[in-house]
Formats: sequence, C-alpha cells, structure tokens
Amino acid sequence: MRYKWGHKLVLYHAVSSYQLLEVMLHRMQVHPEDRAILLLPDFIVEKYPQYKKLRTMGFFHRVYLLPYLHIPHGQETEIVQAITRHCRRILPYPLPAFSRVYVAGAHFYFSLCLIYSRIPFTFFEDGAGMLSQPERLHRALSAGFPVHAALAQKYGLYTGENPWVQNIICLKRAQTVDVSGPKYVDFSVEAALRALSPQARRQVVHFFLPKPLEIRGQAILLTQQFARLGRMTLAQQRQLYRRLGETVLQGIPLAVKVHPDDTLDYGEIFPAAQLITVPFPAELLPYVGKCQPTHLYALDSAGCENLGSHFILHKIHWPAWLEGGDYHG
Repeated sequence: MRYKWGHKLVLYHAVSSYQLLEVMLHRMQVHPEDRAILLLPDFIVEKYPQYKKLRTMGFFHRVYLLPYLHIPHGQETEIVQAITRHCRRILPYPLPAFSRVYVAGAHFYFSLCLIYSRIPFTFFEDGAGMLSQPERLHRALSAGFPVHAALAQKYGLYTGENPWVQNIICLKRAQTVDVSGPKYVDFSVEAALRALSPQARRQVVHFFLPKPLEIRGQAILLTQQFARLGRMTLAQQRQLYRRLGETVLQGIPLAVKVHPDDTLDYGEIFPAAQLITVPFPAELLPYVGKCQPTHLYALDSAGCENLGSHFILHKIHWPAWLEGGDYHG
C-alpha cells in the first residue's frame, strides 16, 4: 500500500542494543526513501532515554514504546489480546497497511500479534550467530519468564520456523546451521557501517554516544551478562571473570566494554583497567573516537562477530576453559 507521500510504509521492531543498531542500518540501506516506524520495548528507556532522537535525527519517522512491562505473563489468549490492543492503540496505521514488517527480538510478544493477525513478517536473528543457538536463547528466557519462553518455542520464534515468517535476516558466516536457502538474507552490521558515508556513520554513533570516547590499552574485553541470562549466579559470573583476569588476560593493559545489560562491577575484578560502562553496541567500537587497542577478547559473546576487520579476535569458549582446556584465540 502506498500513501500520498509516494513512499512505502514499513514497520520495525527491536529490543536489544545490537538490534536497535541493526534496524537503524537496515532502514538506511534498504528503505532510505520509505516512511519507517519503529517499535521499541518500554524498558529500553532505562538504557537509552534519548530514544526520541531516533525520530528527530531522521532515523525513523515515528518511534513508539510497546508496554511490555505491563503485559501479564498469563494465558496465551490474554497475552495476545493485550499485545494486540496495545498495537492498535499505539500505531497510527493498522498492521495490514505496512508493506513490510521487520521484527528483531522476534521471540517477544509482538510476533504473536502478527501471527494471530496473519501478517507476514521478516525475522532478524536475535544476535550475530544466534540463529544457530536457539536452545541458548530459550534457556535464558526460561530462567525468568517460562510462559514467554514456551510461547516463543511453540511458534518457532527462536529460529524463524513459523509459516508467517517470509525471510530470515542473519549474519551467514557466523552460523553453524545451513542458511543457504532463498529464505535466508545475509546482513552484516560491520559491512553496513563501513558502507556509510563518514557523516552518516558519525550520526549513528552520535545517537548512542553524544561525546567521543578515548579507549586505551592493548586489548578490549567484551563482557557478557551471564547472570541475567540465567546461565549462572552473579557470584559465579564474578568468579569466572576473576579467573579470566588471573590467566588469559594477566598482564594485558585492558579496557573493559561492559555489556549494556550487565550489572556486575568490573572495577573490583580489573582494578587497573579502563571501564566503559556507557551503553552502546560493541559493533561501534571502531568509530567511537580514539581506539588504541588492537586485540579484542570475548567470553562466549556474539558481540565480536561483526568486528573481525578491526581487531585481532580472541574468542574464549568458557566451558572448556573452565575445565582446564585451552581457549580458542
């Protein structure tokens, strides 16, 4: 459907920092002339209170918050009725009016609204390489929201295996499953950022970081929020990173890029390191200002998958490492 301004109407949904960056770049690359509306979860305001700038800076025509915090995790029919009611109240157009609907964070309840309304949509994988790890995503969600997790699994919202999913957008080279079919669309945040003009790239960075950063040291450590994902307790996560500092990272001048959802105090674990706690996607590290480190370490993190052309990557697979095995550098 086309409107009087002569451009298509497209809808995006995103949940995490990575997904927000991803849909910004996708919109700029694929739908630069179309009227684009973005749906974000209400809890994202804690990380990005400046979310309204996504409209004033021209990334999207409208930005709306879905009240996920106010949807009770009850019966399926109640959840679907609630999310459908909120969508009808918030969106200025009915769902069938959008020529394309793109859903990052597809395991969230908005996808149920689309499925029940029989609206085809394009599925973004949860994070780089996560399409190949649905059990990890399910386990993390089950730890805190078992009803939510069960519905996401029932409707194939970890893998895109739902009949209303038209296409699956993923970083193909990060997958361990077959993504060669016509349904799969390759999308690299790293390549999309590199393809932008310097001015456009500065605009993207400026939304997340109004002031440039100077990152010092020899290496950057990307942390992962294992406790919040339900994979271990906070005390176990603290011990895990403490051991990492005493072994693999011992003696390395370090900058610690704390995951936007990570609550652990890394100043206690790495007292000599530069701590980067301002929330922004790790994929922007090469563009945030002066970045001195040339090495990047990640403990079971998808954040490094889009940084291979900028850093020497050291991917540490923690289960084998904890048992005394070597890490994969």
